[in-house]
Amino acid sequence: MGVSGGDFSLRTAINPYGAAGFVLAGVSAVTQEWSLPEFCWSIWLAGLVYTWVCIATASLQIIVSARSDKAAYDERLPLLRRFSPGVFLFGLAVISVSVGLLAFRLYSFLFAFYGLFLSVFAEMEPLDLFGRNGFINSDFFTPVMYLVDRSWPMAAGALLANWGDFFRKNPWRRVLLPLQKEIVRMHIMILALPFLSLIAWALFKEAYQSITIVILMGLFYLLPKKEQGNDVEITGKPWTSGDAVG
Repeated sequence: MGVSGGDFSLRTAINPYGAAGFVLAGVSAVTQEWSLPEFCWSIWLAGLVYTWVCIATASLQIIVSARSDKAAYDERLPLLRRFSPGVFLFGLAVISVSVGLLAFRLYSFLFAFYGLFLSVFAEMEPLDLFGRNGFINSDFFTPVMYLVDRSWPMAAGALLANWGDFFRKNPWRRVLLPLQKEIVRMHIMILALPFLSLIAWALFKEAYQSITIVILMGLFYLLPKKEQGNDVEITGKPWTSGDAVG
């Protein structure tokens, strides 16, 4: 039992997928000589893509597992027992897609607000997309696609490092997961950036931007994560839709 617990702690502390994401994004940042503003926007993109994938996979899992989970819904809401499996599936699909679209709009609005903040404090070229008078007048998706083309390794690394989040057993909770993870992580990165930049500049002078970016990427990808307890479904019993990662 002791050995098993030690192995479990080791796996918790060392996330090979996080390390892979760190290498993927780090190599791109160093070889392309990202500036600190570019790194800030790449973090923004990674959080946005992670959020969208959480929403999409949650909605899809709710629909796919609807038939097998009908008994759980019936136990919580006895009124649902009156509906046939087909009607139940259709209704749940409509609700799932509607909730997903609403979450998509709300999170996009939230990230647009953060984008306005970055356009002032992390202004970068092209200014018509990422300047203080550019981002606010853009259509939101044009800057996103520009960043996808240039900073996709950061977003891909974030998806790789957090792939288990997209297969959690309770998909309804997954819609709120970005508020618990990515938004908090973005705040931490914003707070840490000026202090690490100052220290790196004092130690490494002209190379301080690359050094700061690598350190921040280490925080982003390699910090140990808290183990999540088993997701609980609406009845209070373990969620039953598949053998997904908890």
